[in-house]
Amino acid sequence: MMLTSRLFAIFIKALWVLQLLFPRVLSLDDTSIVQVIELSSPNIGHGMNNMLMGQSLHSFLTSLVSFGDLSRRQKKVILNMSISTSNMFVSSSEVFATEESKQALRDYLYDEIDAGSMEKETAEIIASTMSLGGLVPSDDKMDIEAGETIASMLSLGGLYPEEESANSASLVEGNLVAGPVGSDYTGNGNVVRLGRSNTFTSTASSGYNGIWGYAVGDREYALQCHGEGLNILDVTDPSNIFRVQFVAMQGGGYWRDAATHYDNASGKTYAYVGAQGTQGGGTSPNLFVFDLSHLSGDSPHSVDSNPIPSGGNGYLNLGQTGYTHTINVARGLLFLNFAGSAQGCRVYDLTANPMSPKYLFRTAGSGRDCHDSYVLEDVNGKDLMITSDGSGRCQRIWDITNVDSSWSSGLPPIIGQTNQISGIYAHSNWVSEDKRYLFSFEENNQIDMSVHDISDPTSPIHITTFQYADNDKNNALPHNGEVRGQYLYVAYYEAGLRVFDISNPYTPYEVGKDETHRDPNGDGSFTQSIRGNMIGAWNTYPFLPSGNILVSDFVNGLFVVRASSPYSAPSVPTLTAQRDGSDNVMLSWSTVANARGYAVERSSSVNGTYTMIAEHLVSSTYQDTSTRFQTVFYRVRAVNGEGSSVSTIISSVGSSSPPSNSPSKQPTKKPTATCVASKQPCPSQGASLCCSKRCSKGKCR
Repeated sequence: MMLTSRLFAIFIKALWVLQLLFPRVLSLDDTSIVQVIELSSPNIGHGMNNMLMGQSLHSFLTSLVSFGDLSRRQKKVILNMSISTSNMFVSSSEVFATEESKQALRDYLYDEIDAGSMEKETAEIIASTMSLGGLVPSDDKMDIEAGETIASMLSLGGLYPEEESANSASLVEGNLVAGPVGSDYTGNGNVVRLGRSNTFTSTASSGYNGIWGYAVGDREYALQCHGEGLNILDVTDPSNIFRVQFVAMQGGGYWRDAATHYDNASGKTYAYVGAQGTQGGGTSPNLFVFDLSHLSGDSPHSVDSNPIPSGGNGYLNLGQTGYTHTINVARGLLFLNFAGSAQGCRVYDLTANPMSPKYLFRTAGSGRDCHDSYVLEDVNGKDLMITSDGSGRCQRIWDITNVDSSWSSGLPPIIGQTNQISGIYAHSNWVSEDKRYLFSFEENNQIDMSVHDISDPTSPIHITTFQYADNDKNNALPHNGEVRGQYLYVAYYEAGLRVFDISNPYTPYEVGKDETHRDPNGDGSFTQSIRGNMIGAWNTYPFLPSGNILVSDFVNGLFVVRASSPYSAPSVPTLTAQRDGSDNVMLSWSTVANARGYAVERSSSVNGTYTMIAEHLVSSTYQDTSTRFQTVFYRVRAVNGEGSSVSTIISSVGSSSPPSNSPSKQPTKKPTATCVASKQPCPSQGASLCCSKRCSKGKCR
């Protein structure tokens, strides 16, 4: 006989009350509590109220205890609170779902901090995981420029009642929340929908998720994940998408992901598909490997012809149950990203036998969730793994240069990390093609997206945060993004696919979209609204040789779109120069249409080598204070995602050499040391190279 969910809730609350009244007669320890929670009603949808991901609250807290961050007493109190403040006992995604319950947990964390019983970092980890908003105690506030204060974060607002909630003009740890980006396109901008496939009826607890692409010969395929399993779709002709093979898999209703590995030894490409969570059915969300050499590169397969056989010559179930929240493959290594500190990122070697990955290490540790990872190769001779560490509220940079099949040295070193931002959940990241800029995405609806200058990976510089163009009107959550060329393609949940020109990473600019969630039929009619839920565009894949872009929407299936050039390269700016009273060179130039930024280049001779002395400028003036009494030559470059144009070369004007040392004349002025002028982007070496020796909000002050 089964109790209804309402009766079950009443029954469990009665037990909890009895425990309070008669603790010696009836005592629920933490194991009993978690059993009560796990026996509760099934998941009611993907509108998550926390970032437990595939973990239960019990397992999350147990990890904190194992790291020495949390006491058993504190663990028990929080588990008790999850029962006492909830209206009903539902799945892990609904624990601490109400404003009342969140406030109660916040108050408890503050009490523990004030009593000296809990470290602030532990409280921040819990707050991030339970989506409580930012925890910024007053004694940690930074003294920034006059008139500026660190605002409290979104969601629950500030930690203390007297603090105001943040908005698009708030400051986060000293960095301006830039808010929605600029945009001037009409319709869908530079994006055109080419085709769509929707083979399953998705439910609130089982839908489409990860997506990857594969090309061989003249054919292109989509590897689209779903709670039911894996779809292999022929997308060569986007107007006629058809399924080649389906492989049923357990779990993965929310979290299944795919990536490919090219094996140099065999010349074959292998796909790895892993999952986490029991949503979608079954208790074994396992890792699978597929030998993709069975897919045709010329003649099309028949619909559902299942060309990849089961077994060692085709595809295998590798086990590794529940480790894959997301997946990544690079430089012969497989990364199973667990999205929880108990495992972190599990790393395997693929070079010895791609059909049987060899386990090497895991990055488990306090705040090292590894929700996702990205590998950056050959950065000054080093290979780097960048982990988005969830409740750790940052991206960590690991040196994996020496990690190979023979690795047995434990954890590789962490050589850098981005600034921790209170309240965010560090979800995923991608790096620009020039390896200079890290784009990261957070899922707690605090800042959405961040950009860091990682020219020096040991000391990342946070240069801006941004949101999609309509975020002020329709507050949506970003999920995942990828960079191709000078464009960033973001699966923005209910806002669909959003495309940004990132040729100036200080001021990204939106150029196109596809409304996969609100307008799945593509007729211009919105059938859904944006409510800030985790539903809609889940993942993108913009790397097919054809240039077509794959978008996986949680409910509406696969979309194939194309992004054309949003505009032409900028026209040539007209440059002028003059000297001021201190013999500084004052440059100015004409603004040109569609320029996203300007760079100033300088040379000591007209036909010499030109060195960039300033970049990513949005104004049309620049002061050079380092070439007094010298003849130098300048040119200005206007830049956007489609390319650049360069002005004619112009020489400096005014004094071209130092005055004579004759006693009848004024003493010679000595050239000043080279420094970066006020309001220009901070140099990667830090504030010491600013003329003012101060750096704030990514600019010299």
